[in-house]
Amino acid sequence: MSAFYIIRYAGTAGQGNGVLYIGRGIVVGVDLAGAKYQGSYSDRNGRLHGSVKLTAPTAGSHLVTGQIVPGGQSFDLKFDLPANFANGRPQTITGVGGVPVQVTFEKISELRDATA
Repeated sequence: MSAFYIIRYAGTAGQGNGVLYIGRGIVVGVDLAGAKYQGSYSDRNGRLHGSVKLTAPTAGSHLVTGQIVPGGQSFDLKFDLPANFANGRPQTITGVGGVPVQVTFEKISELRDATA
């Protein structure tokens, strides 16, 4: 399941896009606003349970949830996704302050170990 994904997310105050790597228990990526994402997950009963640390760009930002955050500040985002989360349907992620954000995942490419 190790792959790169395009993410499209929307909240009550806007929308955004980014790229994530999800695989081997790791989540890491960036979005077009300059936020960074780093976290982990476990696969339990066909679902991915985990959390990701969102670090705001150094200049600060307006989040899609409507909050304004200072630059460099970090927040933990929790998620519980079905194994087929890249199915074209929005998935709900618990955003900053518990405000929900809808995220759609599109698989770009799977990564395989080079074992030749």
